[in-house]
Amino acid sequence: MSFDSVNLIRKLLDLGLTEREAKLYLTLLEKKTFTALELQQIAKIPRTKIYEVLQKMMDRGICTQRSLGKKKIYEAVEPAVALERIIKKSEAEFLESIENKKEIVGSLVKTLIPIYDENKENFNPLEFIEIFKSKDQIQKKYIQMLQNTTKELLTFNKGPYVCDNPGRLDEQQTHEADLLKRGGVCRNIYELHELVKHEWLMDYIKEQVRHGQEAKVIDYLPIKMIISDSEIVSFPLPQTIGHSTDITLVFIKHNQLATASKMLFNYLWDQARDFNEVLNEINLTSFANN
Repeated sequence: MSFDSVNLIRKLLDLGLTEREAKLYLTLLEKKTFTALELQQIAKIPRTKIYEVLQKMMDRGICTQRSLGKKKIYEAVEPAVALERIIKKSEAEFLESIENKKEIVGSLVKTLIPIYDENKENFNPLEFIEIFKSKDQIQKKYIQMLQNTTKELLTFNKGPYVCDNPGRLDEQQTHEADLLKRGGVCRNIYELHELVKHEWLMDYIKEQVRHGQEAKVIDYLPIKMIISDSEIVSFPLPQTIGHSTDITLVFIKHNQLATASKMLFNYLWDQARDFNEVLNEINLTSFANN
C-alpha cells in the first residue's frame, strides 16, 4: 500500500468497520479484482476467517462478489457509495437499538412500578433521623437548618449551649439575621434563669430583637427544642454520664411531630412574658441591689 494505510484504517474504524474489514477494503481498492485466497495472503487474515469477513463486507454493501469461470472474485464498491452505505447502515442500526431500548424500558416500567408501589411504605424510619455529638457538627447542622428555613423558626431556648465561643455565636447571629431579612419569622422562648446565668445571652437577645426576632421569657421550659418550617424538630438527648457538658442533638424530619411540637410552643408562647418587660425587671432588681 503506497498510501497512509494506518491513518485510513483508523478512520474506517471510526466509521464502524472492523480492522480486518478496513484492511480488506483498502486492499480491494488497489486492484480491480481479487480472489479470496489472494486477499487472505495480502491482508494476512487467517483462511478460516477470510470468507466470514468478506460476507460481512458484502452485507455492509462495500464489496461485491461475482463468478469468473470456476473462481469467485471480489471487487470494492466505489468509495463514495460504500461510505454512504456504511453511514446509512450505522444510522439504521442506531435507530433500531433505540427502539429496542424503548421496548425494554417500557417492559421494565411495567415490572418495576408494582414493586415500587408495594414497598414505598416500607421505609426505614432512621432515614429521617440525624444524630450529632460534637459541638462542631451540631453548629454546622444548625447553620444548615437556618439556611434552609424559609418561613418560620421556633425555639425553646435553654442550655446546654453549643455557642460557647465568640466564633460560633457570631455565625449563628449572622444566619439568624439573614433568615429575618429573607422575611422569615424567628420566635424564641427563653428560660428565665438562663438570662441571669449567662451575661452573653442577654446581649445576644438584645441584638437579635433589634434585627426582628420575637423574644419571650418563661420561668421554666420542659425541653430545649427547635422547630423549622413545621417540618424539622431538633432536641438534645439526655446525658447519662455524671455531669457531662457534652451534648448530643437529634434532628428529625417529621411533619406530624413538628406540628405537635408547634402546638406546645404556641401554648407556652401565650404563657410567656415579653423579653423587654423581663429585661426591665432584671435591670431594676440589679439597680436596687447596688
